[in-house]
Amino acid sequence: MTRTVDLVIVGAGAAATAAAIDAVRRGMRVLIVIGAGDAGLARRLRRSLRSTGAPEGREAVVVTGAEVACVDGVNGVEAVLVRDVRTGRLTGFNATSFLDYRARAREPG
Repeated sequence: MTRTVDLVIVGAGAAATAAAIDAVRRGMRVLIVIGAGDAGLARRLRRSLRSTGAPEGREAVVVTGAEVACVDGVNGVEAVLVRDVRTGRLTGFNATSFLDYRARAREPG
């Protein structure tokens, strides 16, 4: 399965949610990838996205229990592969932008 989106966002924190809402309000098709975690977080994110007043025909898709396996392109983002953590199934997305809001461990020093 291959789909086309304007923006892929990884993570579900406050910054990721704000970026997704802004993109949907601007009429972009957005894919949000959330790793295995709090199901309530995904529900709250979906609820926030529904309340954006997005233009008709635009959408935001939230994929849970998944991870980004690969981001590739020439002179920019062109394709993103998302892996289902449980099954290992890969899904390809044509994309033009990619934002990563996953929490990173701080390095000592």
